[in-house]
Amino acid sequence: MSAVRAWIAAVAAAGVLAGAPPPAGAADPLPIRIGWAVAPGHLTPLLDELAQRRPEVMPHQGKSYTVQLFHFVAAAPQITAIAVGDLDIAALAPSSLALAIANAHLDLRVVSDVFQSGKPGYFSHEYMVRADSGINRIEDLKGKIVATPTVGSSPDLVAKKLLLDHGLEAGRDYQVVEIAFPNMLSALEDKKIDLATMLVPFSIAAHRQGNLKTLFTMRQVVGLSQTIMWTMKADFIKAHRPALVDFFEDHIRGVRWLLDPGNRAAALAIASSVTKQKPEDLAYAFTHADFYHSPDCVPDMAAAQKEVDMSVQFGLLPRDVTFSPVYVDLSLIEDAKRRIDGR
Repeated sequence: MSAVRAWIAAVAAAGVLAGAPPPAGAADPLPIRIGWAVAPGHLTPLLDELAQRRPEVMPHQGKSYTVQLFHFVAAAPQITAIAVGDLDIAALAPSSLALAIANAHLDLRVVSDVFQSGKPGYFSHEYMVRADSGINRIEDLKGKIVATPTVGSSPDLVAKKLLLDHGLEAGRDYQVVEIAFPNMLSALEDKKIDLATMLVPFSIAAHRQGNLKTLFTMRQVVGLSQTIMWTMKADFIKAHRPALVDFFEDHIRGVRWLLDPGNRAAALAIASSVTKQKPEDLAYAFTHADFYHSPDCVPDMAAAQKEVDMSVQFGLLPRDVTFSPVYVDLSLIEDAKRRIDGR
C-alpha cells in the first residue's frame, strides 16, 4: 500500500519537472483509494471501467476526484489498511466494522451500501455439502469441517448461529477453517471440508456440476443481510466533502446504469472484461439471481445491527456496538441523490 504514496509523489514530481503546473486556483483531483473483494458483487471495478468507456455517466471522475482500487481477499484485512491510512473507503461487513470500532477504536462512518444477501427475490448465500456426504440435517455436521471465508464475517456468523441453535458449538462439535471464496468449491469436492459457503458465481458452477446440494441459505437463518457496506473515516469526510459528493453522484449514476435492463449487453461486456469470465457465465449479474444492490446506495442498517448483535452473542466483540446514529453518515449519498433526482 505504501507504493501508492510513492506513485502519487512520482506523478506530482513529474508534473513539476515538465513545467506544467495547474491553473491558478485549480484544485488537484482528490485521490480516493477503495478496497474491494469479489466482482461483480463488488461493483467498484466495473464502475471504474464504465467511467473509462462512458465518461458521460460519471462526469466528475478525473476532474474533482480520481479512483485507485485495491483488491483484498475479504473485508477484515481492510480494517488495517484504513487504520494506517492506506485506504479511504473500506468495504466492510457489519461485524468487521464493529471490530474496527470496538477494538481498533476507529472513527468510521457507514456511507453506502455495497450489496445485500437474502433480500426477497434476490440471491442469498448458499451453504453446500457433497450430495454423497450423508449430510442431510444440521445435526449431521457434528464432527465435520465447516469452511468460512473469514472468522467473524457474515457467512461465518450465520453458520455458527444455525449450528448453535441445533446444539453444535464451534471447536467442540465441529472444526472451522478459513478458505477464500474462490477455493471453496474445489476444497469441498476434494473432501477437505464438509460444508462450504457459496456466493455467485461459484454457487452457479456448483449447481451445474450436480454433485453438490444446498443444506441451507443465509436467508433461511437471518433473513436479509447487509453483507458489505462502504465505510470512511469521519475526518476524511469532513475534509473532502465537495469532492465526495461529486464521487457519490457519479457512483449512484453508475450503479443505476449497470442495473438498467436497457444497458444489459454493455454492462455484461464490462463485467466480462473486468472479471475475465464469459458473458454467458455472468448471465446472473444485475438480475434477481444476483446480490441486491440498492440503486440509491442505501444500506439496511437494521440488518447490519442484527449481525453485530450476533457477534456479541458469539463473543467476537468485547462490547456491543450500536451503529446509528454515531457511526452512520448517509448525507453524502443523500446530497448526491438530490442532485440527480432533484429532490
